[in-house]
Formats: sequence, structure tokens, C-alpha cells
Amino acid sequence: MKPFEIAGMKVPVGHRKDVKIRISEFYTATPVFIPVTVIHGSQQGPVLFIVAAVHGDEINGIEMVRQIRTEVDAHKLRGTLILVHIANPISFTAMTRDLPDGRDLNRFFPGRDRGSMASLIADAIFTKIVRISNYGIDLHTAAAGRTNLPHVRVDMRSPILRRMAGAFGSEVVFDMAGESGMLRRAATEEGVPTLVFEAGEPLKFQRKLIRRGVEGIKNVLADLRMFEFERTSPLFQIVITDHRWIRAQKGGILNLNVKPGDIIEKGDTIAVNTKPFGTEVSRLRAPHSGLVVGATTVPMVLPGQAVCHLVSLGPRTRVLQKLLARQELPFE
Repeated sequence: MKPFEIAGMKVPVGHRKDVKIRISEFYTATPVFIPVTVIHGSQQGPVLFIVAAVHGDEINGIEMVRQIRTEVDAHKLRGTLILVHIANPISFTAMTRDLPDGRDLNRFFPGRDRGSMASLIADAIFTKIVRISNYGIDLHTAAAGRTNLPHVRVDMRSPILRRMAGAFGSEVVFDMAGESGMLRRAATEEGVPTLVFEAGEPLKFQRKLIRRGVEGIKNVLADLRMFEFERTSPLFQIVITDHRWIRAQKGGILNLNVKPGDIIEKGDTIAVNTKPFGTEVSRLRAPHSGLVVGATTVPMVLPGQAVCHLVSLGPRTRVLQKLLARQELPFE
């Protein structure tokens, strides 16, 4: 085996090395680096990248990556792990989702070496990390003002991603190719199958959800035969193709009656919308039975604003209700 090369640096066989990879510059003309840990195993195997904080305010993934760093021994690893602790340090230091020019980095992959700031950063990450990998895991939370039940997003047309999604062990899997410019879609189209794990809300460390993400990453490492972690399995696993956001019909202040992980019946009251005086304006009811996978965290709403992300379960509803009576889905 040879040393692993990344961005002009070499990591010896059987070693772990923390490196900083330059991706941009600040207003002060000082360089912007992303902190990366490379764990180069002592045996042959695939290269897996794991990326956190493509959106600067989505920090649950940062802690997942740090925990994986401490638990993987380079001497027992087959292949190489590239752990990107903070992919978007400019937004991270500002504690915002988007870059200073208002662009979403996760709409500009694979990027290009001439263009907007987002294009330049995406190109640096894609060139220096994605293209030297075989597989990828991209860690996210919901956007500001929302929260998500832990779930995986993959393009199920890919046999490799179907297997990775099954191995990760999330109860809920969304069959979604992803929008153009997303890291996972661009990487998959490049021949580097990549899944997304979504859990929780921004600007928080949510321990239960972090633990679930770490377990899922370990499951993938074990399935790829990169590291001998003990596998964990969910009580059930459902693939979702039918889902929609239920939106407020009027402006007001919500009393929300549901949370991610709840199963609700058609006609159930999702939220009561009230005036500032406390008098009722309207009730938001479930248009069909299903599982709540996302919800607003902000009680103030305008007409058309997303309130509850509901997935249809069809005939699986009753079965899932019985299973959830034995084990609650992880959520904080």
C-alpha cells in the first residue's frame, strides 16, 4: 500500500492525520481552510468521505464526525476515511445556513473554478475530496425554523445506494434523486454514490439524534467491510415516495399538536391557528393518515407557510402504529 494523497499532502499507511484544506479567502485576504481528518487504514479498501456543515448552521453532523474520528483505529481500518468536520466554515462562523452573498452552497455542486463564491467552494470540495472517494455520506438537519425526524435520502434507482440506505439503518428512507446542484446528486452522477442523513434542527447538539447518526455511519462502515463495528438494526424500515408539506391557510399564532415521529389519522387537528388575542382563526387538519417527519419550530405563521411534513403510509399505517407502541422513534 501507498500513502494516501489529498490536496498535495500525504498520509502514511495505518495513520490518522488532521489537515486543513484551503477552499477560499475571507474579506481580509486571509485563507479559509476546512478542517479534515484523514484515516488511512493498514489494509486495502474503499475511500469513504463523510461531510458535515455544508450548511453552516447544521451542526449535529459536526459532532457525529468528531465521534467517528475517535472510534476508528487506523490500524484496524480497511481503506480510507475522509472526515470533513466543517465543509462551509464561512457560514459556520456566521452561524448561518447560506454564504454572505445569500447563495446556498448545496445548490452549486460540482462547482467550477470560475464563478460565484459558492461555485468556487463547491469546486474545491468536489475536486479535492469527492473525486478521490468511492462513497459518500452527507450530514444535514432541517433548515432554520424547522425540525426533522431522522431519515435517509437516496436515489433508490442506484443498487449501491439501496444497499447503503438499508445498511445505515434509518427507519425512514426517502427515495429522492435530489435537486440539481446538491452534493449528493452531483457526487452520485460522478460515480461516487452518496446518501444524505437528515436529523433535527440547526444550531443545536441533539444527543439522541447524534447517537443515531453515529450508529448509522458505523453500520455503513461495517457493511462496506471497512471496520468491524457491531451492526444495529431498526425495528422496521419504510421507503417513502409520497410526501407533502401541510401549509397554513391563514396567518396567526399556532398551537401545534404534533411532532416528528407521530402517526396521525385523516382529519386529526395538526394545529390550531389563533389571533394574538387567543381566539381561534382556523384549524389545520390532516388531509390523510400518515407519519409526521418534519414540523415547524416557530409558532408564528403566514398564509402558505409550511407547518407539518406528512408522509402517506397507506395500508402500512396500522402496522406501524403497533410497532411504534413497542419502540418510540428517536426525536428530541
